[in-house]
Amino acid sequence: MIVFAPHGCVSRSAGRNATSLRKDISLMWEMNKVSAEHDKKRVRHVLLLAFAGAYLNIVVYGFSYGTSNHEFELPLINWLRNPTLYPQDPIREAFARFPTIFWPIVARLRMSPERVLFSFFLLTKILLFLALARMVEARVRDSRLAACVVLSVALSPFLNDQTPLGASTVLDSVQTHTTLAVALLLWVGYLLLEERWISAAALCALTVYVDALYFAFMLFAFAAFAVFDWRRHRATILLAGLIGAMISLPWLFLSRGVTYSQFPNGYVEALLAFYPFHLNLRSHEAYELVSGAGLVVAAALMAVLARKVSRHRDIRFEVLTASFLVPVFLGAVFGEFHLTPMLARLQFLRADSFLLLYSILLVQIYGANFLQSPARGSATTFFLGGAAILLPLSDSAGLLWLVFIGIALWADPGERFERLVRLVVPLLVIRTIVLGVLLAGIVAACLNLHAEWSSTLVITLAILMVSFLAFYNRNAALVTRPDRAAAVVSSVVFLLLTVSRVPLIPRLWNPVIPPTALESNWRAVQDWAKANTPQDAMFLVPTYPGGFRAFSDRSSWGEWKDGQAMYLYPPFEEEYRNRMIAVGYSWGKWNGTEAITEAYKQLPWNRLLAIARQNHLGYIVQFREAAYPANPVFGNQDYSVYKVVY
Repeated sequence: MIVFAPHGCVSRSAGRNATSLRKDISLMWEMNKVSAEHDKKRVRHVLLLAFAGAYLNIVVYGFSYGTSNHEFELPLINWLRNPTLYPQDPIREAFARFPTIFWPIVARLRMSPERVLFSFFLLTKILLFLALARMVEARVRDSRLAACVVLSVALSPFLNDQTPLGASTVLDSVQTHTTLAVALLLWVGYLLLEERWISAAALCALTVYVDALYFAFMLFAFAAFAVFDWRRHRATILLAGLIGAMISLPWLFLSRGVTYSQFPNGYVEALLAFYPFHLNLRSHEAYELVSGAGLVVAAALMAVLARKVSRHRDIRFEVLTASFLVPVFLGAVFGEFHLTPMLARLQFLRADSFLLLYSILLVQIYGANFLQSPARGSATTFFLGGAAILLPLSDSAGLLWLVFIGIALWADPGERFERLVRLVVPLLVIRTIVLGVLLAGIVAACLNLHAEWSSTLVITLAILMVSFLAFYNRNAALVTRPDRAAAVVSSVVFLLLTVSRVPLIPRLWNPVIPPTALESNWRAVQDWAKANTPQDAMFLVPTYPGGFRAFSDRSSWGEWKDGQAMYLYPPFEEEYRNRMIAVGYSWGKWNGTEAITEAYKQLPWNRLLAIARQNHLGYIVQFREAAYPANPVFGNQDYSVYKVVY
């Protein structure tokens, strides 16, 4: 039997349903608007933070041209633009085998190399800090503390110097293919953290055409995440691996001479004699090893503390950081016990660029999150969180020990530091003495911020002072919100460091670092050679500084920097060895650039003349302070050029 409802009842029911539906749609619309507004705000914050970090890093550390690795790479650009340069110079064989598309692109852009590299420099900094901002913003809940983390990295003297384990770079004032690769691979790391396997694999595969070494280091991260994600993303991982292989494999066929089956007998010995810091830990100073290992240990301890407060854990970031322990460990073991030619060329120790950067970020992120939801007293929480956020701001990781002290205080179940502060601060005399000493120390350090230890002292004193001030007034916001105190202290430190480290006001809009007087005189010698000698002229030059080919377009003989060619063209090993021994280079032990400079200065005229005649060199360049009987054909305050008479 069919029963029909009364017409009015149906209408009322339909009306209620329609009203409910409209309310649901309206609520969903409002929620979408709020979500869209939140996403826009987040994007704006990330962009602002990234550009602020890039700008601070650029104006504080500047852009250098013609120094460091440019001494080898600028001649490469010259040769790519004009293949007739440097005739009969074996360095051309290394140039032809440089496995990157970066320098050919620079050479094809018909602007001055300095302008092209400066453009890439700006692009690299923006890409790098965008990746950092995305990583940090997604993991630090407070936008102010996220900004403190990124700006600490931007102003870090530690990260803008060579890394302590592999003598590599993270941030650099000299633009090369390596700095661009680091920026791109930070994006790969971010994509892996977000479980975006396809995008990560495609971008990583493209990076092999920029810097194959750093591409190889990132494969360890892919392997770690493949194990970690295998159950949930098996098909996606396999597809990502296939796409990555299809994109990257052509590099092997396009890169001439990348793989060698036979190496010269003394090849590894020659690489160690040239520059051992990429290849073994033994060549590094003890403080470098301590700071590098200490950063990794600090990251591990912060992860242990975070596990005690489960809401703070970031397992994927821990996996990303730990994955780079593998290549660094392999580099350390092989470097000490079994350094073969192929392993030497892989330079596994240089993976510390990623290991140490991610270790620092892990310490900072966990420290910032501890500040947000403290599980200990305010003084202890601020001490650890403040030290963690500001960790990168000291040379040689000098604040590392402050972080270790903070970890020990935070892990203390008896909270003895809190009780000590409560006991000490109410005592007027002691309080006055403590604050007076701290303030005097900060003022003294601010007046000497150019010193290496000064930034460490300023930060240490600031953290100690605020930790004690936290108990002046138990109702103050400083006690209840240590994150606010950390943001304020960080902002003051950033301001002091920026003001003290920007050498000139014009640097704020022109970050190009002008050459020193010595560099200008060295380039003047090259300019004279280019204008006054034939293109096939060859010069015997000082062992250091290098880069004579860069501005002269002429071949040089005897540069220490030429050892870099052995990585690209191993047969150059014998020629390099003969040249270095001839100019007095200490082949068995690296003594530093000052030692090789002095050794060349001490060479007598007869020996230089014999080297030049034996190797059919047309000119000899020597430091002006070395007095010789011959008359120079060109000279300035630092250098003299002599013509070889046969």
